Amino acid sequence: MSKVFRPWDVDEVWLFPASVQDFVPPGHIAHLIRETVREGLDLRAILSQYDEERGYPPYHPGMMTALLLYAYSQGIYSSRRIDRACHERVDFMAVTGLSYPDFRTISEFRKRHLGALSGLFVQVLGLCRKAGLVKLGHVALDGTKIKANASKHKAMSYGRMKGAEEKLAAEVAGWMKKAAAQDAAEDRQHGGDRRGDELPDWVANKERRLAKIREAKAALEAEAQAAAGGQGEGEDSEAAAKRGRKRQPPSGSARGQRTTQFHRSREPDHEDQGWLHPGLQRPGRGRCRAPNHCLLRSHQPGHGQWAAAALNRPDQGQH
Repeated sequence: MSKVFRPWDVDEVWLFPASVQDFVPPGHIAHLIRETVREGLDLRAILSQYDEERGYPPYHPGMMTALLLYAYSQGIYSSRRIDRACHERVDFMAVTGLSYPDFRTISEFRKRHLGALSGLFVQVLGLCRKAGLVKLGHVALDGTKIKANASKHKAMSYGRMKGAEEKLAAEVAGWMKKAAAQDAAEDRQHGGDRRGDELPDWVANKERRLAKIREAKAALEAEAQAAAGGQGEGEDSEAAAKRGRKRQPPSGSARGQRTTQFHRSREPDHEDQGWLHPGLQRPGRGRCRAPNHCLLRSHQPGHGQWAAAALNRPDQGQH
């Protein structure tokens, strides 16, 4: 019985579109930052700069503010990385409501509203600290609470609160510096019009994508077959070379004797498996009695006592 798996139908169309509220769990920080910006901040300093009705409507300043605040709190400062996250990460989609501003829009928004954004970010961090949060993403918040009016430590509590706000302001200033530095470095690397991770156009088209995958698969299979064939031919050539080396007659001299060259026997009653008759090297087989052979004592190491050779005969070669 085969194993049953859960369905994996990536082409299925949803009857009702999902809500961004369902992209991440209810207790996720993305919901907190989005709602804090929407409900707890005064955005008039930014909204007042949008007094022109010409051109295509820009992205909502509240969404852009929440997007930058969420990205920076997650340790992401590059406008290109934020752009990519808006397309790939559901937590960013939960903040933007499926809006996809590109990296140029993100960078220009930060530059245009740098002063206002810095103040708004400090407000958000202060609100989170006041609500009792100890940490917001990668940012550690001061959890000091203000004591009651009758407490003699009231002044000291306000002093600690002021110090905490200064610390948060320094944190936000560091965000802005990192964002500007990373955007400048990536602009030099990729240019002002490219994100740097763009893929070929055919990747976005389903039919062309499948055709490319099949073409690449066929090419790999052809290469594998060619490699297997070449390896087989190489093995055959190597085996033939080894056989050729085995058939070469022994050469050289031993103890100053003259060089002796042995020939293959053509006689029907001889074993044709080498340059010396095996019968001459095996006990009890006797000497070669072929009429056209002469007998020569072999001085080669490892040979038998007698070896058959044609001595100075034109048709049989020389020793």
